[in-house]
Amino acid sequence: MRWRRLLTGPVLALAAALAAAGCASATAGTSGTSANTPATAAASITSAQASRAFNSYVATTAKAIQTDDGALALSVVTGVQRAVLSATIKSDVPAVCTTTSSTGSSTGEGCFYGHPAPHQYTYGTPTFYLPEPSGYPRFFVADVSRAGKGVSPAEGMATWVGGAEVPVDGRVLMLFEQSTAAGPWQLASTSQFPSGMTLPALATDKNGDIPQVPLTSTDLLAQPYAAGPLQGAVVDDGPASAAANAVAAGPLTTAMYQAARAGSGIGLQAPRGDLYQWAMEGTAYPAFALRTANGGALVLYALYLNSTVAVPSYIDKGDPIDPGPPIQVPLDLSLLLPTGQPAPRVELEAQQLLSFAAIDPPAAPAKIQVIAIGGGLNYAAAS
Repeated sequence: MRWRRLLTGPVLALAAALAAAGCASATAGTSGTSANTPATAAASITSAQASRAFNSYVATTAKAIQTDDGALALSVVTGVQRAVLSATIKSDVPAVCTTTSSTGSSTGEGCFYGHPAPHQYTYGTPTFYLPEPSGYPRFFVADVSRAGKGVSPAEGMATWVGGAEVPVDGRVLMLFEQSTAAGPWQLASTSQFPSGMTLPALATDKNGDIPQVPLTSTDLLAQPYAAGPLQGAVVDDGPASAAANAVAAGPLTTAMYQAARAGSGIGLQAPRGDLYQWAMEGTAYPAFALRTANGGALVLYALYLNSTVAVPSYIDKGDPIDPGPPIQVPLDLSLLLPTGQPAPRVELEAQQLLSFAAIDPPAAPAKIQVIAIGGGLNYAAAS
């Protein structure tokens, strides 16, 4: 198998160079993520509002799974969570399915719109991180432990997200958003902590709210908007990337690079003569940053991870494009392709939409540490 990193990230490379040099002159949004730069004032979010939004999501999702109601499930999600769930619902899969754990045993989750049902979870008591008032979209974060129903924590089950191994059970950060004053609160992303990762203490003001950090703030190691591009550069190029001067090695950075290089994240393998490539890129989903107690920032953002196996003439935009040997389609990708589609012989593309939480420290020698990941497969195509 031949592999090469997809060279389509000049913005990522620029952001990496700026941050590694200690500069902070780029404008918000150049990473592909949107800054929360509201023009309309919004009221403080109360603990009661956050609790109602959290409980409503949990109850509605449980009912949607029990009744196989995709529209109901989509009504309480937005952003990354909605995109990934929509991809599952819209896929053309026969309505016969089973869900298995990483050990191959049935979890008894049943089907949801012809797919293995989304995991049903039981949740502990959440801690709510409520930001100081700003504009729309408003947001808050629920920090909570969850466990998959019917799965014993003692089994130590794990799953793969974006090439990173995370436990099925454990602590997650759930980002809720409200787009307008009259709009509903919806879950935008759920990011799981890999083993060994923790969240530092967050700062609070006299009202108990957490100060927000502008995405273009220059009082940190890197501007918060650049956390995603810097991480992406390391996932693209590994420890040799200039961004590694500003981003710590770990399961959601250098380990994701190794997984992407090996194709192990979603099981892609290139037949002899084909090429395999990947690239992590920015998105248009909003990013948010909250002040940590030590003067850093907790940054929440989303990135795409694009992967392709293809014949060289397809990668190089040749004419004609000669088909190669059949490309094996991993099971997870097959669920996003039309039923009965023959094995591709030109290209197989996959896109994962991933949410992240990272800690941007106040200054060197500390580095940006990516501490949580969520999301999943968003798109697949083959020919």
